[in-house]
Formats: sequence, C-alpha cells, structure tokens
Amino acid sequence: MPRMGSTMRLGLIADIHADLKGLEQALTLLERAQVDRIVCAGDLVERGPQGDAVIARILAEKIVCVRGNHDRDVVRTRQAHTLLPRDVKRLQRMGRLLADDSLNFLAALPPTHTLAIDDTRILLAHATPWDDVSYVLPNSPRTVFERVADTANADVVLLGHTHIPLIARVGPVSILNAGSVCGTYTMGSHTCGILDMPECEMIVFDIRTGQRVQAFEGLPFQSVSGDVD
Repeated sequence: MPRMGSTMRLGLIADIHADLKGLEQALTLLERAQVDRIVCAGDLVERGPQGDAVIARILAEKIVCVRGNHDRDVVRTRQAHTLLPRDVKRLQRMGRLLADDSLNFLAALPPTHTLAIDDTRILLAHATPWDDVSYVLPNSPRTVFERVADTANADVVLLGHTHIPLIARVGPVSILNAGSVCGTYTMGSHTCGILDMPECEMIVFDIRTGQRVQAFEGLPFQSVSGDVD
C-alpha cells in the first residue's frame, strides 16, 4: 500500500479483548504499511486470557489508547472486591485476572483523546464522544451520527465498541470505525485500519489475510480485492 502524498499515516486498532495473536497480526500488518503511529479505541481486555500480555505490547509500542467499557469494568470489579481463592479461576476464565501494573494502566486511561495533525483535529473515543456504551452502527439513525459530529468538536472521530468497520460522513466530519482486532476468543471483525492524512481516507484490512475491507454508512461491510503492499 503506497503512501502516495500522505504526510501522516495512522494505524487504527480497537477492541483487542485480550487477543494477543490478533494484536500481533494487526501490528505486523501496520508495520508493513509503514504507519507513523498507532491509536487504539479501547477494550484492551476481557473475553480472552492474555490481557497482561496485550497491555505489555501496547506499552512497548507506545500506542495511544482510550478506555473502553470492558477496561472500566475490569478496574471497577477489582477495586470493589477483595479476591478470594474461589474467585481466581472464574476471573481467569473471564480475562479479568490482571496484574496490578495492568490494572493501574487501565485505570489511568482517558475516556477520549484528541490529536492534532496539521490543521485536522481528531477525536479518539471508544463508543461515542459522550459515553463508552452507546452504539454507532451502520444502520443507526442519522440523528446518532449528527450527535457524534456535533459533540466531538473534531474533523475526524475514531470509534470502536461495535466490532463493525464503518465509514460515515456528516457534513465535514468523518466518523470512522476500523472494527475489532479480536476474533479468536469472541465474535469480531478481526480487522484494523489505516488513516491517511491529510486526505482523511481510511482503509480497513482483514488482519488474517491482508485483504481490504470496505465499510459504508448504512451498509454491511464487504470484502474487496487487494493486499497491503
């Protein structure tokens, strides 16, 4: 995938859900695409068993992250309860048994993060700019997309949460979702994205095959031919 005239190439990941294999596949693809930096729209943990390893990899790669609802729930659960021996196996199965350093990292994640690239303002959030549980789906009412655009105070809004790749535009505002990295332990699109700036064009890839995936507002995503160069 040639860089053409792009001055900045962002790698987009979200909803890893403790799937280390999926994360490694995504990082390999994004490295091949020569992205300048990577951002993550939350939900690093739960569902899979490799939460600590995923967080360690995120830290090693210096990936900018926001907090997802599952990240928040894990921290809240551990803060509210003292672990008993009988809890350990249950939490392991749920992917909630994390090291203290991992919990501290998740607790410190912000709900949103703003990036400025030249004259373009980009908002990174998990579900929406206002909470981490609402859904912005391809078939959501137009009023949902308008609320995202109106509340984001940004030119580009990067979301996760739904596990569905999405490209939508409301006036000058682009609302983008690269889908979910996860796919091994829970249902997900097993995708990541590349955002070329200043064009504000996102391409989504299946991280297992390297094939491009296109997404449009109001339409299910469909595979199209093409590989990462």
